[in-house]
Amino acid sequence: MIFLTLSLVLLTLLAYYLNNRSLISPSILFCGGMTIASFIAWINQIAWNLELDIRTFLVITLGALEFIIVGYVVNFIFNTISSGTRAKIAPYKVIPEYVDKRFTSILFIQVVILCLAVFTIRRATGISNLMTAINYINYVQNGFIKGQINLPGYFGLILLFNSSAGMMAGYVFLENIIVKRKFNLILFFNLLLGLATPLLTGARGDSIVFLIALTILGYFIVKEQHNWNSANTKYVVLGIIGAILFVFVFEWSASLVGRNMENSNLGEYISTYMGAEIANLNEFIKNRSFPIKEEIFGQQTFVTILPTLSRVFRFALPDYKLDIPFQILNGHNTGNVATMFYSWLYDFGYMGIGILTIVVSGVGEVCYKFAKQSNGFGIMKLVYSYIGALIALSFFSNRFFENLNVNFLYMIISWIVLKYILFRREKNA
Repeated sequence: MIFLTLSLVLLTLLAYYLNNRSLISPSILFCGGMTIASFIAWINQIAWNLELDIRTFLVITLGALEFIIVGYVVNFIFNTISSGTRAKIAPYKVIPEYVDKRFTSILFIQVVILCLAVFTIRRATGISNLMTAINYINYVQNGFIKGQINLPGYFGLILLFNSSAGMMAGYVFLENIIVKRKFNLILFFNLLLGLATPLLTGARGDSIVFLIALTILGYFIVKEQHNWNSANTKYVVLGIIGAILFVFVFEWSASLVGRNMENSNLGEYISTYMGAEIANLNEFIKNRSFPIKEEIFGQQTFVTILPTLSRVFRFALPDYKLDIPFQILNGHNTGNVATMFYSWLYDFGYMGIGILTIVVSGVGEVCYKFAKQSNGFGIMKLVYSYIGALIALSFFSNRFFENLNVNFLYMIISWIVLKYILFRREKNA
């Protein structure tokens, strides 16, 4: 494990300098996440009786190296194409004050949506205790218990709007803090509701994506006030402090969605979520043959995309469950996630890693370059912050393809509509 960790540290440094010392480039987010997971797995090597297979080492390190190379090539091509048409980037454009005030009406809508969602959950489950009802929905949807939940079609869309509005408000709130040195309470509540709404599904993944996306947005704002090549030391320190605080809040948040945490050990809990993925991937590579031939193409990788494709192209999609068994290593529960490489190996074998790494790195780099093209607020910054958050969570699971589905398109549409409504100039402006 020490060789894997050191290799990933070196690859992270390579990505850092190849990307002009930016902490939010796709390569840094990808390699940084993998490095942290590898370090935590190394700490738990004896506890989990983890003997790293050479194939696991090569999958992770070569996958990370490919990710860096693809990002560098795309960056080079992008710069070459745009070099002749590149205009001087305008000074940072501060969001007008009237936009801040208009978020008051959005807050009212968010509160109404939250109340409607709570009412819907209680009615659909027949359980009056909200925490118990949320946990029940999560367990049924993940197949942990048998049951049937009939949530109306609008339920997911209204939750999506709350998160979209919260992320846009989050950018405006951060700009107020960083640029204007003001704390706007309305925007703060917009942000909090956007962060908390995904918890109503019983899962914390989308709330974590939200937090990482806000961090990326904040970095954009800070760097655009100064210089993209300026030192990052204080931001690394702030990131470490934020990560430590997150560790404690993350365990506590489990109780918010009805999880039993009475016998939880903080160290083991964090290790399961931020390091055991490496161990679980190692077990999969050692003990199973892949790709695993199933009747559905890409059923593990494209699990949230296939239902949309089946409706558009009118083909039958059989019901199936994801093959993500829980692992027990040396008496320790290491969960049931195994990095994004698990799904790719499962469906497509080693070739899948080569092809899909190009897709993820390429899409991430293009969105990153577009997001950097202008100073100030822009839809592409929101898009990249979300995609960047998914890339950062590659060490955990196949978040990139799980979240980039039709709901992401709805989220972008929400941002476009909100920007049109909230950012329009007043007639007397």
